[in-house]
Amino acid sequence: MATFASLPDSVIIQIFSYLYYPSLVRSTRVCKRWHRLAYDPSLWKSVHIRDKHARKVEADTIARIIPRKTNLISSVYLTNCAGVKDVSLEHIALHCPNLKKLFLDGCDLVTDSGIFTLARNCNTLETVSIPLRKISEKALTSLVKSNPGVKALYAYSIAVTENTVKAISRGCPDLEKLIVFEASLEDNQRSYTDALTDKMVRLLSNGCPKLKELTLRYNQVLVTDKSLSSLAKKCRKLESFVIDYCDKDGGITDFGVCTIAQLCRNLKCLNISNGVITDVSLIVIADHLPCLEDLSLEFSEITDVGVYALMNRCEKLSRLIVHNSNSLETGITDNAACVIANYASDLFHSLGLGFAEITDEGLKTICYNVELTFLSINGCNKLTYEGLKSCFCYLDCLWYLDISFTDIVSEGEQLLEIGDSLPFLETLDITDCFSISQESVKAFKEKFPDCRVNM
Repeated sequence: MATFASLPDSVIIQIFSYLYYPSLVRSTRVCKRWHRLAYDPSLWKSVHIRDKHARKVEADTIARIIPRKTNLISSVYLTNCAGVKDVSLEHIALHCPNLKKLFLDGCDLVTDSGIFTLARNCNTLETVSIPLRKISEKALTSLVKSNPGVKALYAYSIAVTENTVKAISRGCPDLEKLIVFEASLEDNQRSYTDALTDKMVRLLSNGCPKLKELTLRYNQVLVTDKSLSSLAKKCRKLESFVIDYCDKDGGITDFGVCTIAQLCRNLKCLNISNGVITDVSLIVIADHLPCLEDLSLEFSEITDVGVYALMNRCEKLSRLIVHNSNSLETGITDNAACVIANYASDLFHSLGLGFAEITDEGLKTICYNVELTFLSINGCNKLTYEGLKSCFCYLDCLWYLDISFTDIVSEGEQLLEIGDSLPFLETLDITDCFSISQESVKAFKEKFPDCRVNM
């Protein structure tokens, strides 16, 4: 009878191909033959450390996994490997010259030194994810200049400055995705050191016409309709555009939003917060973007009229977030709630109605007709706890609830009842809910430790 040892090398290598990398590395200790076969180059095209093993990864783990130089490894996923340091990155840079994808999310010990080593040795990167607080604009700019073929880039805003954007615009014509996360500034840093300007958006527009996904989150957003118009005219393939907390004084208005809606006909996701945006934008969006799936216009000037136009035409909409500004006398009311209830498709699962004038009856109408997993009713001061409670039986799949800036919950028992009634709740936002005591929050966290509470 044939034994495992009698199998040809090719068969054993095929068997090894089904092993996860930690098991593959352990198999090298069995014997010299297994050591040789387990490190066959065909098994190491991608190094992917799974989440359950990420905490075990230390600085020298990478050297053990990739013991020799190989031209075959094209992808390295080290997400949440908190033990990875610059020495690990230097090893990757020296031993994986043909690297195309690198994910370092959560590797917070990595500094500029490791990124500079990557820039010197890796010139074929296409996807780079390094949203790390210790990475400066100089290091990121160096990496971008060394990798003109970059198609996807993820980083913190503190590193994506005007200089970085210039390098991207001049040297990365194939860029399709740029995701910039807002950085947490240190005490000695000012918001103007982490600002998004019209010039930066125009540079991206001019140099990266293939952009499909663009997310720009900064501590200070000084963007106007001019740069949005430039983006719309030169990046017609745009499918997702997200920009947060624009400066209200000179920021984005209906003109910029309408230009994007009219020219970027592939747009599926549009998120703009704090712009001077009215029903005019929603009517234009409804006319030109029937395939829109995700729309968020926080702190805008939307009324029932705009909601009706949108829900009536955008049949693929799955997420809608609209917040009223304080300047509106009459914004979103129960009429909009009825429209959402009647026109929402089976795809619709996320709803945010901030500072709206809906009542308990309007909320119940929505929850009865729409299966929600995400519900934000922050600032909706006409709602009561009894109204929310009457919807619990329809919200059994809810994983996110935002009741911030309201007095909907005023007693500890009510807070606990929310946890008991919503078994899948993962996040509860009670920011500035002053009627909720610290003792009530503590009791909730103790009873529902898996539910994150935002305050």
